Amino acid sequence: MKKFPVYTLPFLLGSTFLLTQVSRADVSSPPLSIQVKQVTRWFVGEFDNTKQVANEPEVSLITMSNCRVELAQQNQENRHTPTVYLQQETNGVPFRVRLYSFSKSQTGVKLSIRRFVNEESVLEMCTRPKSQRIIDMANVETQSCDVEVNWQPGRYSGNNEPEGCPTSFPGGKVVSEVTIRGRGTDSLDRIIDSQGNQLSGTEIKFRRIPLY
Repeated sequence: MKKFPVYTLPFLLGSTFLLTQVSRADVSSPPLSIQVKQVTRWFVGEFDNTKQVANEPEVSLITMSNCRVELAQQNQENRHTPTVYLQQETNGVPFRVRLYSFSKSQTGVKLSIRRFVNEESVLEMCTRPKSQRIIDMANVETQSCDVEVNWQPGRYSGNNEPEGCPTSFPGGKVVSEVTIRGRGTDSLDRIIDSQGNQLSGTEIKFRRIPLY
């Protein structure tokens, strides 16, 4: 029987240890500053849920346009905070227009979502030249609905359960769940009444529309 040199076992153990180190390094989360930039980049673009509708005809076809915008009045706090204008529409009619801000939290990325006071003045923001994509903060409500997303390999996921955010229903709330990937965003907003009953909520699976 052929005998292996005595150094073979330590060599294999050393290789295993090295591979373990590399494997652990591959799955370690990036710095929070990098996470903020990545989430923002993945969130920006043109999207729709065509593929979802093909498999779930009862779901409405929705398009979503997200683009970076600048704030007309920037202070030291928000100067380095990425802001994104979001517009969702169905059958060519906008039904959801929001301003998203992305910032570091203790463990992930915080999405602060605000309504506009006058939505008509900002509609079709993403079709304007970049130099004209400017938001007047006087037209943005101060109250925000916040969701924190945390890094996982290839995606960021999170929710604001159980607190949620206030809604128009007396005593009710909306609980949001979101997963952001390079190819698109899955979002679910569940409206809960004061008794804890879910009134509505359908997950929408947005996928990036390729630019040719």
